[in-house]
Order: sequence, then structure tokens, then C-alpha cells
Amino acid sequence: MLAGGLRIGTLVAPPALRERLAAALRAQSWMVPSLMVEAVCRWVASDDDTSLIAWQTQELGERQRLARERLAGFDVSGRPHGANLWLLLPEGLRSAVLQEALARRNVLVTSAEPFCVGSEPAPQALRLCLSAAPSQEALAQALDTLVELLNEPPAAPWRMV
Repeated sequence: MLAGGLRIGTLVAPPALRERLAAALRAQSWMVPSLMVEAVCRWVASDDDTSLIAWQTQELGERQRLARERLAGFDVSGRPHGANLWLLLPEGLRSAVLQEALARRNVLVTSAEPFCVGSEPAPQALRLCLSAAPSQEALAQALDTLVELLNEPPAAPWRMV
């Protein structure tokens, strides 16, 4: 993956499957925008893809390290070089409330709800997209805002009635 929004790939298939796969692809998708095709072709032809992937791996590793350092003491999970990190909220915090409070401070996160299937309730967790910040400094500032809000006492305790 060279870029999150760049959705293009290649498929190498045995000759016996090519006709069926081609029919399935025609039925399931439209044409890839030509700008995406051109960008990928230029990256691959110039060998820029290798250096871009190496840079991304290093940058995401640094962002993961930074996030885990700032969120020490909280329950986080994610891949060491992944673009995202999951934060399981401490007892008593609601993801929707924290998400709104962060948005008022220009820090955008996603609750677990859009990633859940079935009828089980979503966990009180936030998905932090570490790659969205324009710089490590901006990410650090957003994480500091998050930690500040995590450490505030809840405005009103939530209880089931």
C-alpha cells in the first residue's frame, strides 16, 4: 500500500481462472481513475515505491512510539507500524461524549461503533488515526489534548437505571 486513498492493484491468476476472474471484476467494480493508475505506474517504474514504503514504515513506527508514550497507562492496541491505534476507554468514560469533546478542540477520532457488526454493543473505545496528522508535532499536540480529557473527572457519572 503506497497511500491510503490510492486504491489500485494487480492480479496474477492461472490461465484457467482468468475468464471467471475478469467477469467477477467487471461485475464488482468500475474503472479505476486514470490519475491513480498513472501515479502508481510512475512510482513503480521509478522505484520510488520502495523508498516511499520504507519512509512510511519508519514514520508510522515513530508515530506509534509517540502515541504509546503519550498514552502510557491507558489500554491501547495496534500494530507497531500501523496507521491506527485503538484506545479502550477507562471505566466510566463514554466514547461518544469524549469524541464530541475532542471535536470541539479540533481533534477528530472515531468511536468503535462504525467498525462493529451484529447486535452486540460496541466497546467504549476510540480509533486514533495516527497517519492523519500532518506532522509528528501536530500528532503530539492532539494526543496531549486527548490525555488531558482522559484525565478529567467525568462531568456526570453514567448509571444504568
